[in-house]
Amino acid sequence: MPDLNILSWNSTGESAQGAARLREVIDDGVTHAWQPHVIFVQEANQAAGGPIYQMLNGLGNASYNQPPSHATEGGPGGRGYLMLTHKSVAVQNPFARIDLRQDAQLLGIINRFPPRTKQIALDELRDMRMPAGCGVIFNGAGVALLTWHTPRGPGQVLTGLTLQGGANPDAFWFLQNSGIYANLTTPGAGNLGVVAGDLNITTQEINRNIGYPELPWVLPGWVGRSNNLDHIVGHSEPGQADPKWPVGWNFQAPGTHEIIAATANW
Repeated sequence: MPDLNILSWNSTGESAQGAARLREVIDDGVTHAWQPHVIFVQEANQAAGGPIYQMLNGLGNASYNQPPSHATEGGPGGRGYLMLTHKSVAVQNPFARIDLRQDAQLLGIINRFPPRTKQIALDELRDMRMPAGCGVIFNGAGVALLTWHTPRGPGQVLTGLTLQGGANPDAFWFLQNSGIYANLTTPGAGNLGVVAGDLNITTQEINRNIGYPELPWVLPGWVGRSNNLDHIVGHSEPGQADPKWPVGWNFQAPGTHEIIAATANW
């Protein structure tokens, strides 16, 4: 059974201090025989080349697939995502922003809305911070990866619904009704879907039945490791056992978020 080591951090903006701390955590993991296989950073610089990017690039080609991958978040804020993968991880398609505005399955649902609601949804998607992701092969298994700095605020489609942590409920509704989410939750026999990032929902929210008709659960069937608003969670093919999470750690870091690390076993 594969053991995939994942590290995720909302850096709240790249800095030399943040880069140094992230390097300490990576080096400490290696010292204790825990080599990160996938590293995600949210709220990186809008363009590649910032201090954290340079630090990850400085880890060298011997252990990691270089250079680090970069994608913009979109929406307000002008930030980006970084992903670095270990040499044991074979990237199948480039890491890139997932533009839910172009998702055929989601648009098919939105296009059936009444005209005013449809326009509200399309306008919200136009200005929304998007996830990023890619597909990889690790130890013979397929893994669909997604990282997200989930937008905050009240829903404009799902009005009257408040999520613990402040995430916009529409964002999760859009994700749940997209083709990309279908790929994450039905990854195929022996494969895994992974969502990692600052999801702006509490640990309790992931495991709570909200009871709202259009969004009864935020991430139904997802299990993993959490630290306040930051999460690394996985989803197996329906009918197969949930992934196990034998180890997980949180590390203090500059900014308002801790670095979260966990191992997925499936």
